Amino acid sequence: MVQDKQLEFVKFKNIMRKLVFTVGLCTKEDSSFLHRSLLIIYLLFYVIPVIGACNFLITNISNISLATRTVTQLLGFLTAACFIINRKDADDLHSVLDLYFEKLLQSRKMSNMVLGKVRTFRRWPTFITTFVTIVCMSYAIIPIISIVKQLRHRYNLLYLTIYPIKARRSSLLYNFYFFDEYVMTISMIFITSSLDSLFTYYIFQLIGMLREISYHISIIDDKNGEIIVRQCVDKYQVLLKACNQLRKIYGPIILWTMNVNALILCAAIFQLSIAKTIPVISMIIFAAHASLKLVQVYVYAWSGTQLTIEVINHTHEKFRESIYAANWAGNARLKSSIIIMLAQKPLILTACGLLNVTIEMFVKVINTSVSYFLLLKTFDQK
Repeated sequence: MVQDKQLEFVKFKNIMRKLVFTVGLCTKEDSSFLHRSLLIIYLLFYVIPVIGACNFLITNISNISLATRTVTQLLGFLTAACFIINRKDADDLHSVLDLYFEKLLQSRKMSNMVLGKVRTFRRWPTFITTFVTIVCMSYAIIPIISIVKQLRHRYNLLYLTIYPIKARRSSLLYNFYFFDEYVMTISMIFITSSLDSLFTYYIFQLIGMLREISYHISIIDDKNGEIIVRQCVDKYQVLLKACNQLRKIYGPIILWTMNVNALILCAAIFQLSIAKTIPVISMIIFAAHASLKLVQVYVYAWSGTQLTIEVINHTHEKFRESIYAANWAGNARLKSSIIIMLAQKPLILTACGLLNVTIEMFVKVINTSVSYFLLLKTFDQK
C-alpha cells in the first residue's frame, strides 16, 4: 500500500519535473542562466501578438463576441509575467516544499499519511497537458492544412489581431506574424500546462505538511506537549509563509482566469445561440475550448477545496481533541504554548484577498456566465 503510493508520487514528481523544465523554473544550482530565462523568452514571443490583440480589442470593444475571443492569449502572458515578477518567491517556494516533503517521505508511517489521494493529484498534470495541447493545436492546424493544400498561400493568422503595421498576405512581415503566433501557441502550451499543474503540486505538498502537523498534534500529552506544540508552531509558520507565497504568485492568475473565462463562456454560448448554421469543425473547437476554460477554473477550485477540507475537517478537529485529552490545565507552560497555537492565523487560500479559492469559485463562474448570457439575450431582443 505504502509502496504503491510512493510509486505514484515518484511518477507525479517526474511529470512535474519535466513540465517545470519546459518553462525553466529550476533552481540556480540545477540550471544555467539561459535555461532559467525561458519564461522571459516565451514572453517575448507574446509581445507582438498581445499588442495586436489589444488593438483588436479596442477596435471591436462594442462587439462582445469578438472582443472576448482576444483575451485568451492575454492569460498566458499574465501567467508568465506573474512568475517572472515573483521569481524569487517561486524559487523559494519550490525549494522549501520539495526539501520539506523529501524529509517527510523518509518515514514509512508519514509516507502513508501524507501521500493520500496522490493518484488523483498525479493525474491532473497529464490531463491538463494533453487537453491544453489538443485545444491549442486545433487552432494552429487549420492554417497548416491551408498551406498544404496550396490555396494560393492565402492562409489566415491564428488569432484575432490588428497589428499596428499592416502586412500584405504572403509578404515577409505577414509570414513573420504567422511564425510569431505559432511560436506563441507553443509557448502557451508550455506555460499553461506547466504552471496550472504546478499549482496542484504545491497544494498536494501543503496538504502533506498539514497532515504531519495534524499527526503530531494528535499525540500531545502532559509529558511532551510543550515540545510538540512548539514544533507545530514552527512548522505552521513555514506553512503560512508557503501559502502566502502561493497567494502572491497565483492570486492575480486565478482572479483573471475566473473573470475572463466567465466572459469567454458567456460570449461563446451567446454566439452559438444566435448562429443559424455552425460547421462541425467549429462546433468541436468551441466545445474543446469551452471545456478547457471550465477545467482551468475547476482545477484551481478543486485544489483549493482539498486544502480547505484538510484544514477544517482534520487539523482543527484533531487539535481540539488533543487539547481536551492533554493534561494542560495544571501546566502553565503548556497552557501558554496552546494559547500561542490557538492564536495562529487560519490557513485560507485566497485570490488577491478578494475570493476564497474553493469549489464555490467554480460555481460562481458558471452562475456569472449564465447571468451575462441572459443579459446579452435581453439586449439582443431589444
